[in-house]
This record gives sequence, C-alpha cells and structure tokens, in this order.
Amino acid sequence: MSLPTPLALQDSRYAPCKSGNPLSQEIWLLHGYASHQDDLFGFAPYLSKEFAIRSLRATHPLDFGGYAWYALSFDDQGIRQTNEEEAQASMERVAEALRWHAEAFPDAPRPILMGFSQGGILSNALRTRYPDLVRGIAAVASYFPVEWSCLGQVASNLPHWAAVGTEDGVVPAHMSLPSYETARVLHGMDVDVHTYPMPHTISPACFTDLLQWFRQVSA
Repeated sequence: MSLPTPLALQDSRYAPCKSGNPLSQEIWLLHGYASHQDDLFGFAPYLSKEFAIRSLRATHPLDFGGYAWYALSFDDQGIRQTNEEEAQASMERVAEALRWHAEAFPDAPRPILMGFSQGGILSNALRTRYPDLVRGIAAVASYFPVEWSCLGQVASNLPHWAAVGTEDGVVPAHMSLPSYETARVLHGMDVDVHTYPMPHTISPACFTDLLQWFRQVSA
C-alpha cells in the first residue's frame, strides 16, 4: 500500500531522473519569498539528466501573489522581523516529507536540499534540527539564521554549500557572510561558502559550481 503524500509535496513539481533509476539521488528545491514551486523547477531539465528533482511550494499564500515559508514584517526602525513560529512549522512540514521519503524509498539516498533566498534560510535551519533526514544542504542568496531560537544545537559533518552574491541587494553579502561565520563558531558547522559577482539570482557560474557540488555529494 502506498503511503499518503505529505502536505509539503502535494503541490510540488517532480521530474524523474532520465537514467530511469528509481533510486536516483533526489534534489529538493525550496523557492524564495513570494515565489512558487515552478520557479526553481526551471532548472529541472539541466539537473534531471543525473538527479530526480522535487520542487516544493511554500506554506503560506501571500495577498500579492506567491508563497512564503514564513511571514516577514518590519518594525518602526525598518528592521526585518521573522515569524519564527511559522518558520518552525514550515521546517516540520518539510521534515515530515523527508520522513515520508525515507519510509517510501528506504534504499534510496536521502535528498539533498537546495534553497534560494528564504528557502535557503529555511534549508540552513533544517540542518540544525534534522541532519539525519538529508544528505546535504545548499543555500543560494541566503544567510544562516543564527538569531532564531528554534535552531538545534547539535553540529554534524553534513555537506553544506552556500553561494553569496556580492551585488545582492535583497540579502546582501554583509549580512550573509558574517552569519555563516557565526554558525561555524556557535554550532561548529563547516559551511563551504562561495561568493559570486551576482545580484539576487543564480548566475551561470554559480549554477555550474552548484552542479559540481551535487555530483560530489552524491558520488
């Protein structure tokens, strides 16, 4: 009897690996704020030659379009505030889907998470709470949310890759780079951080390096 599809995957997109191997390495894509599951799925034709791809849709619909993993707001001084309760709920929702994958495909490798912007922030946080459910973490145009109270405290040697855009005006390098250093110091996490002269996007050079990292992790 097949297992029921978890909530996090009910509106996802899926591209099987073109090799036809039912136990192929899966890469799960977590999109950014105000985006949707079809955004990062545009990379599927380039990735599905070697990997199976699932592109998840975030939890909360936004009034102006798209979806968010958690709400964002700004205080009187213009400082960004995160709804940590929603962030933690979204982490558990993704973790539920990862548990489903482990049960449904016990002989397959655990998925690699690749998040962009808010999806990358969530992926970074997921590493601290559920390292046994994933094979690796990649975060692009994101930062490590060291200020979140819901982070776990157990360090692991999980492969972790991050890309920071030096021209990113949404998640600037002066926010991203120190956060990864703080994560290393506070949590003992060895994150392989790369910088690229790119705005809030995934440049060709970044994607090329990311693809190479996927190959290394899944080898």
